[in-house]
Amino acid sequence: MDQQQYKVISGLAIAGMVCGIISLIPIGLISIVLAIVAIVLSAVAKSDIKTNNKSGSGFATAGIVCGIITLVLWFLFFFVIGSIILSANH
Repeated sequence: MDQQQYKVISGLAIAGMVCGIISLIPIGLISIVLAIVAIVLSAVAKSDIKTNNKSGSGFATAGIVCGIITLVLWFLFFFVIGSIILSANH
């Protein structure tokens, strides 16, 4: 029989992905904080995965991508609102 060797999944990668997915829900400043936490946790997880021969790189990548998407969407939201307010004042 073939015996497969399983790698431990990085808990940081899973936490980063969960924070990233939850950050996509528009719940104000909590979303922004969760996006930053997702990016940091996922970046640390990437390093942990390489150093300790763990799995979960896809989870970490998902956390980074979701966190960046959230931050970009909030930046665009604030930019549009700011533009509307500035144009209304002129």
